[in-house]
Amino acid sequence: MTNRQIGKSADQILGVVVMYNTKFETAETLTSLAKSLEQTSAAIDLVVYDNSLLAQAEHGSIFSSGNFRMHYFHDPSNPGLGKAYNFAAAYAQKLKKRWILLLDQDTSFPLEAIPGYLSAIQDFPEIKLFAPRLILSNGSMLSPCRYRLKRGFALKKIDPGLHNLKNISPLNSGMLIDLDAYLTSGGYNEKVKLDFSDFQFIERFKKHLNQFCLLNFIALQDFSNAETDTKKLNARFVYYCDGAKNCEWTSFVDRFTYTLVVFLRATMLVWRTKEFIFYKTFMYNYLRAS
Repeated sequence: MTNRQIGKSADQILGVVVMYNTKFETAETLTSLAKSLEQTSAAIDLVVYDNSLLAQAEHGSIFSSGNFRMHYFHDPSNPGLGKAYNFAAAYAQKLKKRWILLLDQDTSFPLEAIPGYLSAIQDFPEIKLFAPRLILSNGSMLSPCRYRLKRGFALKKIDPGLHNLKNISPLNSGMLIDLDAYLTSGGYNEKVKLDFSDFQFIERFKKHLNQFCLLNFIALQDFSNAETDTKKLNARFVYYCDGAKNCEWTSFVDRFTYTLVVFLRATMLVWRTKEFIFYKTFMYNYLRAS
């Protein structure tokens, strides 16, 4: 691709990053993608949806930062990923973009990320969803994962290229989605604020399109499961319960499966901490609240 073609393709993309209590200059996603953009001399528009209590810029302001054209929006109510992503999709319509790139603040992208996205768009013009492999610090694969029984299971290996969404699901960070396809699918379920949000979107998306392209680069996801404080783990489990109880379901089998998944998560936390508070949370924040 020529520099002109690269610039034109990049201008079709609107990125959206959801931030919480993190400064622009320390967000791994922004710093790594900025370096990748420098490899192409291209620039992209980026919605920064900031859920922090304190704003970092004026709400609605637009400013340049390196190869980003930043569009800053502050929402201290912390309404969840779905609200932020859907807001960005509507904003992308106004800017007449073709693609929306979903990001979180803790993903480290390689230098070849932006060229990889732009090349894939050219190589697979019929595909409406692209995603990288997301790898954890311990080397295990986070995304894509095998999706069964309303939960994800880690894959040991998967090759770049086209894959069916029937049993394989990419996760939020790094998904590049055709805007028309995003809107046709109904976007994100805003009631599901964090956990299950990506699975819910893919379930909507694959009703219309059943393929995605796995890109030929790896991004590193900063995700730690080493928390030992029971109160913090339980607070996080409350979010998990909230996500599951607000998922869309079409049969009682679906509902039973979500219930089983949440119960198994509670059991795992009880085994890990030797504390039974998680069963109480399961009872009051999932069963009685559903």
